[in-house]
Amino acid sequence: MSFTSYPIIINKSHYVGDSTYVYSFGSSIDMANKSVALEKATIWYSFPNITAAKNNNSFSVIHPTSTGTTTINFTLPDGGYNISDIDNYMRWYLINQGYYIQNNSTLEQVVYCKLAVNPSTYQIQFISYPLPTSLPTGFTAGSAITFPATAKGPQLVVANNAFQTIIGFAPGTFPAVAPTTITTVGSTVVPVVNDVQNIVITLDSCFNRFSATNSRVIHSLSIAGAAYASLITSEPKSLSFIPQQSGSRTELTIQLCDQYLRPLNLLDSDATIILQLRNDVQAPI
Repeated sequence: MSFTSYPIIINKSHYVGDSTYVYSFGSSIDMANKSVALEKATIWYSFPNITAAKNNNSFSVIHPTSTGTTTINFTLPDGGYNISDIDNYMRWYLINQGYYIQNNSTLEQVVYCKLAVNPSTYQIQFISYPLPTSLPTGFTAGSAITFPATAKGPQLVVANNAFQTIIGFAPGTFPAVAPTTITTVGSTVVPVVNDVQNIVITLDSCFNRFSATNSRVIHSLSIAGAAYASLITSEPKSLSFIPQQSGSRTELTIQLCDQYLRPLNLLDSDATIILQLRNDVQAPI
C-alpha cells in the first residue's frame, strides 16, 4: 500500500506575528482524507525568560557601608538568562557602581556576594562574604565601597514579583540579618529559571479526536541542552501523521507555543518548518 504525500515548507516569509505562520495554498484544498506530519523544524532559541513584561527582572542587595548600609537595585535587561548569567550581571553592576576591591598585582576585582546553582540540593544559593573593617593590604578600593565598623556581608532582597520564581526564594531578605561570616542561603521553593521547557507546534487544521485540549498539536521540541540564541532542531526518525479536519481551506496556520500552549515571545521569527501532507486514499499501484 502506498500513499502520496507533498512537502510544505514554512519559513520567515510566512510569519504574521504572535509566533504565528500562515501558509497559503494558492487555491482551495479539500482536506478530507488528508493527514499531516512534521518532517523537520529548525527554530532560533530567541524567546527570553526574563523580561519587564513578565515582571521577573528586578531584585536588590543590601550592601554594608561605613555608615550603615545602602540598597543597590538591579534591573536585568530583557533576555535569556541562566543563574550564572544573572550572577555575571550582578557582579558587573557592582563593579560598574564601584562596590569592589581590586588586587594590585593580579588586577582581579572582588565583590562580596554571589548567586550560584547547587545541583546536589536543587537550589539556587546566595553567598554573602563579609566586608572587612578596612581595605586589605595590596588592594585598591572601588569608588563607592566603604568599610563597616564590624565585618558584615551583603543581603539579598527579593521583592513580591516574579523574580522570586526564577531563583526560588520567597519574598524577603536573605539572610535575615547581615552575616558576620561567609554565609550561604538556599532557595526556599523549587526554582523555575525558564518557564518554557518545550516548544509545541500547533496546526489549526489538525483533528485529534482523542484530545479536547490539544487537538491542534502536531509536534513538540525539547529545549533541553540548547543555549539561548542557538538553533533548536527536531527531525523525527519516523513521521507521525495526524488526521485533518474535513472541508476545504485555502491556508494553514502554524503557531509556536510553550508547553501550556501560550504563544512564544519570539525575537527572531526566522524558522524553517517542513510538513508532509498526505493523501490517505490509497494510490493505484
